[in-house]
Amino acid sequence: MTSDERPVLVAYDGSVESRAAVRSAVTLFPGRRLIVVTVWEPGLATAMASASTIALRSPSAEITTETARVERDQSAQAASAGAEFARELGATADSLAVEHATNAAVGIASEADRNDTCAVVVGSRGLGRVKAPLLGSTTQGVLRHTRRPVVVVRTPQ
Repeated sequence: MTSDERPVLVAYDGSVESRAAVRSAVTLFPGRRLIVVTVWEPGLATAMASASTIALRSPSAEITTETARVERDQSAQAASAGAEFARELGATADSLAVEHATNAAVGIASEADRNDTCAVVVGSRGLGRVKAPLLGSTTQGVLRHTRRPVVVVRTPQ
């Protein structure tokens, strides 16, 4: 694939920021195929439930299996919605839902490499210096884990 044919990977989670990323990708990379990716961490919902004060015991195998199915389905639906949004804006777009055991940022960077993308577009919530370390930053993680150009899209406050 020549450099002119390489797609653009857009991280999408359904948030206002990720919709802005799709919109910017369509505008900045006209004519390029977009790969709209949603990455989920397996077991994250179960771990969060187990750590909460609501859970008094570990979830059963049935609940864990059902939670994994729901996570997978929701990720596929989110990626599909993002690709549909890109198509509404005039782009050629494919959806991709990916499970990644490490974290979403590593998953996004890995998919950018696997698909030999020319760039990665991500939305940024702009959490600031205090909240970002506490809540994590997918955008910062993508910047650390890829050598590809990264476009960070901020939404107006």
